[in-house]
Amino acid sequence: MVGNPNHGRLYCRGTASRDFVRQHKVSHPPALYLREDAITDPIDRFLREELTGTTLADNLARVADAQYRAEFANYDVPNEIEKLHLTIADADAKLDRYRATLDACGDPALIAGWISEATATRKAAQARLGLTEVPPQRMSGDQLDTIADAFNDLFRLLRDADPRDKAEPLQPDRPAAHLSPWPRNTDGRGLHPGRSSCL
Repeated sequence: MVGNPNHGRLYCRGTASRDFVRQHKVSHPPALYLREDAITDPIDRFLREELTGTTLADNLARVADAQYRAEFANYDVPNEIEKLHLTIADADAKLDRYRATLDACGDPALIAGWISEATATRKAAQARLGLTEVPPQRMSGDQLDTIADAFNDLFRLLRDADPRDKAEPLQPDRPAAHLSPWPRNTDGRGLHPGRSSCL
C-alpha cells in the first residue's frame, strides 16, 4: 500500500495485478482506497498487543528458536566437516603438483588456470568450514530483552508522536524535507516508491 493524499484527506491505496488476481482466483478491484484514519486505530491496537509486554517476549523467543533450529539443521550435515577438510587437503596437494610442474618448465598459461581453479575451490571450502565448525548459538534471555526494550522504545515513540507529525510527510503542500532521506520531486514530495501512508 502507498500513501495517497486526496481532497485534503490521507488514504492508503492498494493495487493488485491482473496476474495476481487470476492466479489466486480472488475478487479484487484494480485499486482499493482506505481512509487512513479508519485503519490506524486497529493497526496501532495490533502493534500494541503484539509488540509490548509478554506477547512481544513470547514472539521474539519463538522467532529466535525457529532461527536456531533452522541453523542447527544446516550445521554439520553428516560428515560435511570431514569432507571439507579433505577438499582443502586435495586442493593443497594439487597446488603443490601444479607448482612443481611449473618449476619443471610446464606451460605457464595452462598451469595458471589450474592454480586459479584449485585456489578458488580451497577458499570456498575454507569459508564453508569456518561457518560449519562454529555451532549455532541460541539467543540469550538478555539479548531477547535488549531487542524487546528497543521495540518498546520505538513503539512508545510512535504512540506518543503528534498525529500531525506522522501525517506531515504525506501532505502534498508540505515538503517536510527534514523527515525523508529520499530524493524529492519538483513539488517537494519524496520519490521513495515503497512509502506507506499507514505508518
